[in-house]
Amino acid sequence: MSGFRISGAREQVELLRLTALHDLDVLDQPRTPELDGLARLAAFVCGTPTAMVNLIDAARQFPAAAYGFEPVESSRLDSMCNTSIQCLDVSYTADAAVDPRWSDNPFVTGVLDRVRLYAAAPLILGGGEVIGTVCAFSGRPQELTRLQLERLRDVADQAVLVLQLREDAARLGHAATRDHLTGLPNRALFSEALTLAMAKHQRGLATPSVIFLDIDRFKAVNDTYGHAVGDELLRAVAQRLLATVRASDLLARLSGDELVVLSEGASGDVDGAQFLVRRLQQAFAEPFQLSCGELWISASVGAATAIAGESPAEVLARADAAMYEYKHLRNARLR
Repeated sequence: MSGFRISGAREQVELLRLTALHDLDVLDQPRTPELDGLARLAAFVCGTPTAMVNLIDAARQFPAAAYGFEPVESSRLDSMCNTSIQCLDVSYTADAAVDPRWSDNPFVTGVLDRVRLYAAAPLILGGGEVIGTVCAFSGRPQELTRLQLERLRDVADQAVLVLQLREDAARLGHAATRDHLTGLPNRALFSEALTLAMAKHQRGLATPSVIFLDIDRFKAVNDTYGHAVGDELLRAVAQRLLATVRASDLLARLSGDELVVLSEGASGDVDGAQFLVRRLQQAFAEPFQLSCGELWISASVGAATAIAGESPAEVLARADAAMYEYKHLRNARLR
């Protein structure tokens, strides 16, 4: 933990606290007007020139919001709020310079700042985990009333709601754009990405290609082994193809056994799609190890590279047609 250590019974509490904080997925996110507004409200409530919303990670203090100055991340060892998260009540001192809890802190001694008034309300999640504080502070000693401290606690409660709503919105946004079975981007996300890629193409910035892929005899797999194995196969195919495409390519599931890849090549690049087609075909050269045993399958693949004046729907339709042409020609050769 880069210098910060805990021991004894608190170790499990700290682990639960950090897990809850990381599950929120709010660390290292851009500041938002909602949280900055709550920092401003905390300063108004306490009559201070500055206030912050701080999240206490394993070894650092991350400023999620601030009012009155531009904050920077600091070490947890230096954090005044690190002391405040050790209790569920509001932490308060009229003059930190004479308070043994903070008198040696670099934010008080002048090494980093000269804080005198300091008040912090803990950010407490539903499970009781304290992930940080809303704190207000000033460079001069100052008394606060009980009512002010209670209102600061109210601001902290609102900050927790904002953080949880941000997490909920991110989760819902992810669910709305992901296929529930494979975890791949779904048709909605693929359509949005293709529209953006085609707009770049019209400006001469890229040459996107769409590669359509259909698993051969997938219905026979479902009929023979059951839909659970069919779902297992789709997940296995998705994982193998994810390992095949480049990080810059978008692999999506449109529906059923139909998968599609969006490859944004450099402007004028028309050979990249065929290279990727060959790689995707080679991905089926090895069997899939499933609960029913070893399963050999193949896939029909077709590609289309965008041309001038073409719409997203048109390039997708051409890739679909190329895939069906490939399937028809191969079936004809096997007869």
